[in-house]
Amino acid sequence: MYRSFWGRKLAAVAVGVVVACGAGARARAADDGGVTTLSASDFTFTLSRIDSASGGTAILSPDELATYFSAARCACPTNVLAGLELSSDAAANLGAHTVDAQLLVGSDCDNVSATACVAVGGALSLSSTKTLTTATMTTASVFSAAGRGDCAASSTTSTRLWAIVRLDGARLASEPSLALTLGGEGPKAPTAVKTLTADQGLLISWTATGNGDSLQGHQVLCAPGPATPATAAYDLCPAALPDGGAGPFASFDPQFVCSGLVAVGSNSVRVHGLENGRTYQIAVVAVGIDGTPSAPSEIVEGTPGPTVGFEDLYKQGGGTAAAGCATGGSGAPGGAGAVVIVAGALLIALAVWRGRRGPGALAIVVGAGVALGAAAGARADSEGSSQPFTARADWATAPPPSNRAWNVELRFAPYRPNVDDEFADRGLPSRPFAEIFGTSRRLMTQLEIDRHLLHRGGTWALGFSGGYYRATAASLSADLQMRTGDETSLRLIPLSVALVYRADMLRDRVGSPVVPYAKAGLDCTLWRMSDTAGSDSSGRTFGWHAAAGLSLDLSFIDQEASRSMDREAGVNQTALFFEVVRYDLAGFGSDSALHVGDFTWFAGLMIEL
Repeated sequence: MYRSFWGRKLAAVAVGVVVACGAGARARAADDGGVTTLSASDFTFTLSRIDSASGGTAILSPDELATYFSAARCACPTNVLAGLELSSDAAANLGAHTVDAQLLVGSDCDNVSATACVAVGGALSLSSTKTLTTATMTTASVFSAAGRGDCAASSTTSTRLWAIVRLDGARLASEPSLALTLGGEGPKAPTAVKTLTADQGLLISWTATGNGDSLQGHQVLCAPGPATPATAAYDLCPAALPDGGAGPFASFDPQFVCSGLVAVGSNSVRVHGLENGRTYQIAVVAVGIDGTPSAPSEIVEGTPGPTVGFEDLYKQGGGTAAAGCATGGSGAPGGAGAVVIVAGALLIALAVWRGRRGPGALAIVVGAGVALGAAAGARADSEGSSQPFTARADWATAPPPSNRAWNVELRFAPYRPNVDDEFADRGLPSRPFAEIFGTSRRLMTQLEIDRHLLHRGGTWALGFSGGYYRATAASLSADLQMRTGDETSLRLIPLSVALVYRADMLRDRVGSPVVPYAKAGLDCTLWRMSDTAGSDSSGRTFGWHAAAGLSLDLSFIDQEASRSMDREAGVNQTALFFEVVRYDLAGFGSDSALHVGDFTWFAGLMIEL
């Protein structure tokens, strides 16, 4: 019994000790966060490029890591930033444990017995309160650690960058790493570089060897360098690159940069700031998305020289157009022009003053036209066929249309200004417009707004229109035999005020969807001659125009949709039109006017509100 009593006592004490020890262990584990292991999946390991200009960073994707460490990065070292981040879940349980890491380069550095791994960068440390750590290293150090000290070697090498992590001094069972490819080609030099002479410059063109996935764009190098070099868009390198080309461009000296960065998709650029008559060596460099430059392209030569643009040829041929206002008459200068401007201002003011629907209603015009077409199509689809036009019967039984006050026209025409008529009329042989721009017509676009004044015997309105026309071509060489790298242009902005008559009473009287109309008015056309060589002059030519045309009312496609549009949006009519027009734009006989008129036709869409 005695032994039994003390046996029970000893057992109870033993149990208490075990429980106490367990509680103490649990308490210490709680204090330490309970973490005993970490793995590579608890970390995010990244490598970022550092922008040499802004200092900003961008994480390199796996595809970029396969090209970033090119031969150019060996000879042209740049800094990269390694980042190691502990996940929030692991950090929450880290407690007082310590985590440190060392960056190594090698193929199997996670093997404790590996001997070919080389450390790069400094030591890294993490804790429960410091979950991100970074270290800066150079691309050259990575090449050196991988045994690629010879930057001229043409082969590529696959290796890995490791973060060898230790928890309380003990290596993890698995370590985070990144795959790298060393010594790749990087961006490839552009090919087929060509030069065209320009005044104090050159037009450079090339064939790209990459796209937006691998390139930012291209830059041009000129030797001798321009008086004011452009800023290099690539990372500068003090040492020659492998296969870096011959001559002055081997070191990518920024003094030779003579263009800005030309974005991917554009394969030519006009270089300025060069000296006429001097021969320049030219090369083009491709700039990778990470700032890596390709080797320079094959070197070509170009010599800037004087060029002849439209304005130069016009004046050389005897053209007399003067900048500014050009009108005829022997009275006070600009008298007719003043009349036109004042008359136009009065007509526009009268149109606005008489308006019962404000100009704000015009904002729905284009949308209304599109909606009408869509409604007509939808109705035709749902009913199997659109309602035919039934002439006077439909018009007679339909609700009366809303008040009509405005017409809006979107107009298009083939146009060729008769600049050369000035020379023909004076018996001169020169034809500068045809010689520079050719005899083909180019697109003229216009927007016309008419304000109704009277609905008696048809519709009488005052119209104002504005438009745009531009002809461009390469300038000629000084001997007028060849095209050059300069571009020359003639731009026209025609402005008109007109009296408009539409015989739209035919719609009500005979149910005709076709309405004849006529217009006559005064014009002021703003013109501008310019070229990339720096020549630039502008002026105004006054004149008149007259037009006759036909419009086709589209409401016959679907009468109900047309009435609904009238009720809901105030759109009385949508029509297609065609007109023939004569523009006499020669300054009313002025000797100093640029002739910019034409006899042509317009077609387009008209909407009545």
